[in-house]
Amino acid sequence: MKLTKTAETFNLGDTSFRRKTLIDDYKTLLPYLQETNLEFNEWNNTAQAEFYNKILTETDLFSRNTDEDFAKRGRTLTNALVKIGLTNSQRRLSRVANNWINEKTLSMNNVERALGIDSNNLLFTRQLLKLRVYHSNKLNYFYPFRVALGLVIKYRNIPQQDFLTLIHLIQPSFDNQQIKEIINSYQSVNDNNEIFSDFLDRTFPETGSRLTADELFSKEQLNRKEFDLLFVNRKSSETQDLYFEFVKRLLTFKTNKNVDTLKELLDVSSDDKLTKAFGFGKAIFTTTKFMKSKNIQDFLYENADNELLSENNKLIYNQFVLSKKDDVVREYRDMTKRTFNLSGLLDFNMGLVNSTNQDIASIIFSSMNFSGIESYTDYEENLDYLFYQELRITDILDLDESVILESVQKLLGINDISQMESVVLTQKENKFRRFIAENFPREKIMELLPLFSVREDERIKTEVSELATIPTIYEYIVAIAWFYISKEEFFITKSLNLTLDGEMRPLSHAAGGVGDIVIDYEDLTLMLEVTLMNARAQKRGEWEPVLRHATNLTVDKFDKNVITLFIADELDDNTINIWRAVASVPLRSSNKDEIADLVKIFPLENQKLLNMLKNNMDERKLLRAIDESYAELAGSFDLSWRDKIFVESNM
Repeated sequence: MKLTKTAETFNLGDTSFRRKTLIDDYKTLLPYLQETNLEFNEWNNTAQAEFYNKILTETDLFSRNTDEDFAKRGRTLTNALVKIGLTNSQRRLSRVANNWINEKTLSMNNVERALGIDSNNLLFTRQLLKLRVYHSNKLNYFYPFRVALGLVIKYRNIPQQDFLTLIHLIQPSFDNQQIKEIINSYQSVNDNNEIFSDFLDRTFPETGSRLTADELFSKEQLNRKEFDLLFVNRKSSETQDLYFEFVKRLLTFKTNKNVDTLKELLDVSSDDKLTKAFGFGKAIFTTTKFMKSKNIQDFLYENADNELLSENNKLIYNQFVLSKKDDVVREYRDMTKRTFNLSGLLDFNMGLVNSTNQDIASIIFSSMNFSGIESYTDYEENLDYLFYQELRITDILDLDESVILESVQKLLGINDISQMESVVLTQKENKFRRFIAENFPREKIMELLPLFSVREDERIKTEVSELATIPTIYEYIVAIAWFYISKEEFFITKSLNLTLDGEMRPLSHAAGGVGDIVIDYEDLTLMLEVTLMNARAQKRGEWEPVLRHATNLTVDKFDKNVITLFIADELDDNTINIWRAVASVPLRSSNKDEIADLVKIFPLENQKLLNMLKNNMDERKLLRAIDESYAELAGSFDLSWRDKIFVESNM
């Protein structure tokens, strides 16, 4: 990614792409781009328009708008794929992207297993570690995600706005040492010895003046020359005139609070240039009650927390610094957060940013470079370059795997590195159990399950995650429901075939080749296949994949009892009976040349699941009853039935 000469920061997406379910969306878009690559030699207007038309016609990602420029939409909605290295600028898929959509992503090594993330998280972690933001000179660059990791391995509970603003204010022209010093310098804010606005003013100054805000506001009359040294707008002297007029009227009102001075202040404060400079892009003051009553006390009450009205006039400058810097990054930081979140290494809970495992991350990411110098042409315009290739973290960062693993082994207190994965997964499981106890107790799950029946999608997303689709969230909630139902212990994080973010909320559904939720009990493997498809759609969308998953699992776990529960809000009668009938039919695995004699698939309505949860029912009784009922079907099928018909008909 290269900044233009006028760009102040980087952008990981496009403002016209507002969707939040990035992993699922990217996996939807890439195969269509693959088709476009085969149909068109160039990524021109025709190819772009045809690509977007297919997305509209064959997916439900976007609603059709006849006034749209289809070619432009084809370009803008794929910009994020270019930025992350899944395609080049001509939308030719990289090796990373091709392997991902074909489910052949390069396997983890032990260093990557220590992070406790899944294959989707890992793919984005690898790409983000390689992601460079280049200067317009096409030589200098920095790694924004590495800066993010540098912050979270050094500090805990970084305010999200500090975190994203700081990363976006780093420039590609900064050298490695300069970026390290910026990260280290944030210590003063972390220790509450400096407010963030002072840190920004000191670290990313817009002026070389030594004048302080305290000195400026200590004088009885506001000095215009001194004012211009601090309240800088490099693009327009007229805008600085506006800044001066606003601050002058603000000080007048604070000194003499009456309707006339307030009216003069409000008359100027709605200007867009001022809202960007002093109001974080929004109205600087709240005037709802005052506009009705014309009472000064109503205005002061509504704006009691507004720092511009504080007795400490230095806070006017502090807000100016914060709002101006915020204006630079406001449009882009949400996409940065959503993209970084895909790594599973950052936890954005409650507006605070942390590493999901600071101790492990500190070992792996402690010595990486934050910037460098290399030709942009090699980096982003050549599909053979490292950015587009599948590389493990140890290769990307040039790490000595044995040294890293020795430190990890010592940290975890294990005798052999073969024990590492078990310890890491146990830590992840314990974290998830704490998370669901706090955020999704049994009562909350009972409250959420009925919402899927009436499709209160917005409320579901608000309660669970804005970053996942409703079907993905349904899988997640069903898994937690079964965790509460089950009388026998199991590893919920191992059972969930979902990609989770750093906070442990869902991001993406299971890959196509595996079941939704697979629980390994001691004497039983239980698979939960979950769908929100209605009864009619189940025939088309669920029969084959559920049967394939259940058959493959029965073959793979041949030494254990295997049961599949097909969970849906409503069930089709034919589907119910077909699941029963296939149990008597020997079925061949699609993965191995082996046959399963008894594939047990039992349909279960969402309401039944809710009843089990509410009434604290023993699921073992249900599973025993299924076993007993299906046992009578075992071995009753004649595999030679077709041959007998041919013999009878002399064929």
